[in-house]
Amino acid sequence: MNGPTSSTQLPTDLPATPCIGVCTINPDTKMCIGCLRTVKEIGAWRTMTLNQKRDVVAACKARAEEAQTNAS
Repeated sequence: MNGPTSSTQLPTDLPATPCIGVCTINPDTKMCIGCLRTVKEIGAWRTMTLNQKRDVVAACKARAEEAQTNAS
């Protein structure tokens, strides 16, 4: 065997974890102040489907944009 076949390769659009290594939960919002994931999203990350992970990444981006807008 000369390496993985196309059926065993990982998807090229696999979302990386949004974790940035801050890992502190805000007790009021129940969200990480670093990646803006909820406690539930953090706990479920390993078992989420690709589409669910994409949805979480999109939600984190939206939360960051909202926080930026509210800070202005």
